[in-house]
Amino acid sequence: MLPYWNLGGTLFPTYSLLTLLGAAAAWLYFHRQLKARGENPGRTEQAFLFGVLAALVGAKFLYLLLQLPQLLQDLPLLAADPAAFSARYLSGGFVFYGGLFGALAAVWLFCRRRKVPFSQLGADLVPAVPLFHTFGRVGCFLAGCCYGIPAPAGWPGVTFRVSPVAPNGVALLPVQLYEAAGCLLLFLLLHRLARRGWKGEALLLVYLAIYALFRFALEFLRGDAARGMWGVFSTSQLLALVTLAAVLPLLIRHLRTYGKQPRL
Repeated sequence: MLPYWNLGGTLFPTYSLLTLLGAAAAWLYFHRQLKARGENPGRTEQAFLFGVLAALVGAKFLYLLLQLPQLLQDLPLLAADPAAFSARYLSGGFVFYGGLFGALAAVWLFCRRRKVPFSQLGADLVPAVPLFHTFGRVGCFLAGCCYGIPAPAGWPGVTFRVSPVAPNGVALLPVQLYEAAGCLLLFLLLHRLARRGWKGEALLLVYLAIYALFRFALEFLRGDAARGMWGVFSTSQLLALVTLAAVLPLLIRHLRTYGKQPRL
């Protein structure tokens, strides 16, 4: 576990640094893809910036929405101890699906207002999403958040010693690294499909469907309560089911309609 990096005597949260590295890697990929197909990056790179900003807002908004009952109780703390309130609700806590939907809304609005076809822009942008997510989940692992359930007998686990979030002294499943590996494989798949001519809409459907299935299954191995539970399912599982129900028919119809789409 490495929750902070000491840079020049100043401690920086590892999660924040990994998030910045992920954003940089995603931007470099997006920029390179634009240049490779002869697109003027200056015309469309704003879409990436708007997407990142909307992702941060959406991820934080959904987190606060899930914490709303406790947040309302703690509102007096905002006046009595602003630093404590900020540390509890503003300095951390993001829900990926909130960020994903926020980013998609921002990019859709950008394409609509600038009259940029999403079929082109999305082919460059969609694979960058799981690439960014890969770095973020490694940051979660180093910070100790989004931790897994206790490792069953015979399963490799990771034991935190000084985590302010995860249980210390208990071998836990490293689900953060599972998700990071899955996101990296999904990035490689989407990149290959994009190089074979798949358009932005098709790549987005593939991404949403595969990630929803993967995330739904992975949530059963999560052990943190902050993600919110609704009966036996977590918030992310419910959102994954809704996403899959909306996307899967469109993906099936797309594959049937465009049967001559380039294949792996």
